[in-house]
Amino acid sequence: MFVEYFDAPDGLQPRLPLDDPQQANSLGEGDTPLLSLEKTAKELGLKSLWAKLEFMAPTGSFKDRGSAILTTMGRDFGVTEFVEDSSGNAGASLSAYAAAAGLKAHVFAPASAASGKLDQIQVFGAELHGTDGPRQAATDAAEKFVKERGLVYLSHNVSPYFSEGMKAVSYELADVMGDQIEHVVLPVGNGSLLIGMVRGYRELAEAGIVGRVPRFHGVQAQSVRPVISALNNESWSQDDVRPTRASGIAVSKPPRLAEMIEAIQSTGGSGVAVTEASLTEWQRHLASSEGIFAELTSAGALAGLEILIETGVIGPGSSICVPITGSGLKEPLG
Repeated sequence: MFVEYFDAPDGLQPRLPLDDPQQANSLGEGDTPLLSLEKTAKELGLKSLWAKLEFMAPTGSFKDRGSAILTTMGRDFGVTEFVEDSSGNAGASLSAYAAAAGLKAHVFAPASAASGKLDQIQVFGAELHGTDGPRQAATDAAEKFVKERGLVYLSHNVSPYFSEGMKAVSYELADVMGDQIEHVVLPVGNGSLLIGMVRGYRELAEAGIVGRVPRFHGVQAQSVRPVISALNNESWSQDDVRPTRASGIAVSKPPRLAEMIEAIQSTGGSGVAVTEASLTEWQRHLASSEGIFAELTSAGALAGLEILIETGVIGPGSSICVPITGSGLKEPLG
């Protein structure tokens, strides 16, 4: 599930499946701040640690990059009404971009999702369909609704257009840091940020802008870890799903699992699962030490980074980037 291009990358702008990028359905996403976490880097023994503040996007998460491209493609193909399923952030994002494009959105999300995210979906005018049960139940209900109503399924989980919007993160990083970033550690659920960033860096490498692609490391909660189990050849199934507060990555059946594994392995990266306690610990540490209020899913990346350092996967003196994918303001403190 990839978008293929016939032109070579120029390394200046990511290739996108748009006839006219100037006519994109944009709310001003992108160009998020890159902040040096000097205190945390020192504590972890790193040369440098950079946080890409993706929660500074219009709706408070990195998903806005993908929503801009996906809704543009939908609009240009004549879509007027669509269905999406989400744990919260993607649903809120696509609801906002649907409003901007004049599209009707049906968003299926767990009824247990953070109220801030569910409120966002509704305030943008989308029709919220709350579902009981785990995250996968929302996907199942959305797919059934699509078949029953004959609507378009603009799923951020499946669409390659969505992940194409993430390539710009790599371009922005390379523009500031060049080849300095050696590792990228990020939370993975359906994998759009991972897949898109690796594709972005591959374009930059092909264009000669960077000399190498950083190693990408995926982080999941121990309670829901299909990607990490596949990477580490561990036994894991749907029956092993347990509740996790890292709702953004509580994806038990990611449809692009094979692509996620390829993206990580091809860069020499790895995967790690983290505890629920470490999510809270790192959320509070980021806030009290660095002034960054990240949602628990995002804090999981720092918890994973700590393990990667302790186990020697990432050595002392390394330069790391951690995308802070969503705002803690959307979730109640536990």
